[in-house]
Amino acid sequence: MKTILMLTDFSENADRAAKAAAKIVPQLNADILIYNTYYDHPILPTYAGGPLVVEEFVFRKDESTAKLSQLAIQLRPIMAGVSQGGFKPQANYQCGEGSLGKNTAALIQENTIGLVVIGGRTDNAIDHFIFGSDTMDVIDHASCPVFIIPPKADMNALKKVTLAIPFELADINAINYLTGLGKQLNFHLEIVHVSLLEKSEDTIKKNAIVSHINAIKQDNITYLEIRGKNVVKRLNRLCKDKNSDLLALVHYQQGFLSGPFDRSTTVAALDNQRIPLLVIPSELN
Repeated sequence: MKTILMLTDFSENADRAAKAAAKIVPQLNADILIYNTYYDHPILPTYAGGPLVVEEFVFRKDESTAKLSQLAIQLRPIMAGVSQGGFKPQANYQCGEGSLGKNTAALIQENTIGLVVIGGRTDNAIDHFIFGSDTMDVIDHASCPVFIIPPKADMNALKKVTLAIPFELADINAINYLTGLGKQLNFHLEIVHVSLLEKSEDTIKKNAIVSHINAIKQDNITYLEIRGKNVVKRLNRLCKDKNSDLLALVHYQQGFLSGPFDRSTTVAALDNQRIPLLVIPSELN
């Protein structure tokens, strides 16, 4: 993993998420790029107050740059942990205008981003609405995993990760990604298949994926199957019962998958988030 992209709106929650993620940066041997979208509304060229619009853009950009610099300074001591091979992670920053989702997609391609980090929702109704819209925009455009960190999350205790899978071929990429990440962060990976009570399974896909899991042959990887009517509620209960520190889901951006793991599952997981959530794109690069 070369670079971690940290998205911020300079809110208290975004700062907490950035500082929480910075704690694992040395173990991942990755640099970080902090990014802020300072203006996401189009301005018409014919707007009567043209010069004022330009001044507004300049002010917002300068303000964003100053705040990004301050946040980078705060993160550098947190990132100064012990890394492999003497690697020293760097904290860089960048700001821009336009759609957060589209900008994120461009940044991922331009900077070899391996992970996107964003703060989770708060209990504030307005913040919840804005958060959900922006976060899903990022998730729908990201070609790498998106890590959503809720308030009060403790990244010092990432000991167990639960990956929920629907028995699709994209599951293999997610399993391989988390297997590699587990070697770096030393966590136990529990792979869980949740099936709906009234739905039959595709035995060919199931056998292929279970065989892939068994072939990994690592003591810190386990597999189990559960059934239920509501996927997210069942997973949240499982994570609580099993003391999981992070829930991972595969997200199908093209919307072709129907059933227990369609796009609405990601939305529901965000709305009912209890612990850090890692959303892995089905078309993971």
